[in-house]
Amino acid sequence: MPRSQKRFLQSGSPITLWGEIKVRICIVTGLLIPALAFAETATNNPCPTLVSAAFTTDVENREPVSSLATAPLSANELLFFTAIQGGNGQQLHHTWSYNGDAIVDVTLAVGSDYWRTWSSKTFAGLDLAVGGQWQVQVSTQSGCQLGTWTLTLSEDGAASQMAPAHATPPAPSGHAEPESADPSPVDLSKHYDVIRQLLDLGDTRAAKVAIRRARQLTDNPQQQNALDSLATNNEAFAQLERMIRQRDIHGARELMQTLEISISPDSPVYPALQSRQRLLERLEGDDRNEPIFQSASSP
Repeated sequence: MPRSQKRFLQSGSPITLWGEIKVRICIVTGLLIPALAFAETATNNPCPTLVSAAFTTDVENREPVSSLATAPLSANELLFFTAIQGGNGQQLHHTWSYNGDAIVDVTLAVGSDYWRTWSSKTFAGLDLAVGGQWQVQVSTQSGCQLGTWTLTLSEDGAASQMAPAHATPPAPSGHAEPESADPSPVDLSKHYDVIRQLLDLGDTRAAKVAIRRARQLTDNPQQQNALDSLATNNEAFAQLERMIRQRDIHGARELMQTLEISISPDSPVYPALQSRQRLLERLEGDDRNEPIFQSASSP
């Protein structure tokens, strides 16, 4: 082998050094990627500040009605309330334990920068005793430990002891958690057109199915209420149809008068109701023109 080639293959040669450099780059890159990912996670999910926390028997207007250190053994349920600042988008954990044994871990989503939330635990079926201790550990999904609180069970009839008061400060301006907004309405116009056509045909069963399907498509309370009302009107219209088929003209007329008052002209039932009104008028005219047969007997 020529001397020049041997020189490049010896330790410390450019070829060997380049190989070592590539190995080092791979190692450093492998170390940096997890570190950068961890740094990004830590930056995006800083630990929130715990404003207040308490065992309580109830929550009113998003505030605990009490802050308990003890509770009677006969208590059926306890709540644990927390208020945090700076945790928007994170998940909060309430880990309930009894005498050191974990019972349940409750996950609570944080919906704004300042957030109040609570979990509850019922005691049915649990082997509890006087002196037993409930603990709730508060943490976040990202691993922040915000603290642990303890409540001791006392004898029935003993007054519950209040924990030191830690009033929840008012939410900073612009950071109060929003009231849950109603889901936006969806376009149900095509479904209403189908329901209207089915009712014109007198197919109340198919209309009932169409109403049910439309209701499954929306979570908007106003639309759901309107569809519930439509379902009720559809049932009443089905009853009217049965009366007409049975030639119960008097009963159908009374029901028709009631429905004309209760059903809005905007309802898909209303056009079908008007067509049945005209049908009833024709049937009533036929009854008036029908000859009356009388039987006669001779001695």
